[in-house]
Amino acid sequence: MPDLLLVGAGHAHLHLIANAPDLASAGYRVRVLAPRHFDYSGLASATAAGSVPADAGRIDVRALARRHGVELVEDTLSGLDLLGRCATTAGGAQIEYDVVSLNIGSIAAAPGMEVGAGVLRVKPLADLASLDTRLETIPGASVTVVGGGSTGIELAAHLSGRGGVGTVRLLDSGSEIGADLPPGARRRVVRLLDQRGVEVCVDAAVRTVTARQVDLDDGRTMPHDIALLATGLAASSLVSELGIGDADGIPVTAYLQHVDHPDTYAVGDCAHFTPQPLPRIGVHGVRQGPVLLASLLARAADAALPTYTPQDRALAVLDLGDGVGLAVRGRLWWYGGTALRLKRWIDRRWLARYR
Repeated sequence: MPDLLLVGAGHAHLHLIANAPDLASAGYRVRVLAPRHFDYSGLASATAAGSVPADAGRIDVRALARRHGVELVEDTLSGLDLLGRCATTAGGAQIEYDVVSLNIGSIAAAPGMEVGAGVLRVKPLADLASLDTRLETIPGASVTVVGGGSTGIELAAHLSGRGGVGTVRLLDSGSEIGADLPPGARRRVVRLLDQRGVEVCVDAAVRTVTARQVDLDDGRTMPHDIALLATGLAASSLVSELGIGDADGIPVTAYLQHVDHPDTYAVGDCAHFTPQPLPRIGVHGVRQGPVLLASLLARAADAALPTYTPQDRALAVLDLGDGVGLAVRGRLWWYGGTALRLKRWIDRRWLARYR
């Protein structure tokens, strides 16, 4: 019976845990190395800002694993010997395997920027989770959000509507925020943030961000009580520390296998999909789950392996707080309460699969 080790309980691996009986029928012994809880990124901004309950996007991995007959090792990865096929946990345990898959997420990265202690990063989500507590302990806190992409916009929008929060500032080094949004959608977001009193600063290249202030390349200094780093994402730092990839991720083929080690798979934000660049958005982790499952089943049957083919366009819905959202697919977009209700329906349906 081959040992299959799933490291991390991200979107793709949750799908495998829920379908573990199929893997067992194919002859695998399935084990998962992960913390007990998984926090869904689709609700991260809303939970962090206190707009929805803190556990609204939380999945109990232990309960899910138990329900499907999977052994859960509640720990994190600290070492990986790809040739010896052995994983080492942070607690010092060693787990031998025949096939391993990694789904260990990403971190907020800021190349060329000095980030001081006390700055909250939007990923890993455990870091962002402390935002609500900080806001409660600092009445009238001024908040600086560094990064004007979708996550930064969501956070600024939620915080501006939260009682007890003072000034909310959104910084971006480019000439406009929401650069990936259609022009009309971008103008609508800018108008909303202006109506809510968010101070949007573009062409603001940050040199240093600390718990108390940001220093810009042009010499300006801006103080704050709380800083949030919502710049671009990179693969988990563990990938580089283990020597199995770099900030771009673990290099995988279209089969989701490591380019040099076919017994090693990687999915989600920690993977570097070498056939083409992929944005670090949850939809790829979700869609890679069924492909990974099919690949492992085909492997056991000595059949041809399936490949992952990314979709050309994916629906993305920003939660802008106060009952409104912005839905975008390609160059099409719509704003309002129906967009947010659609997002909530999608979120609830996905979470219900694993609860």
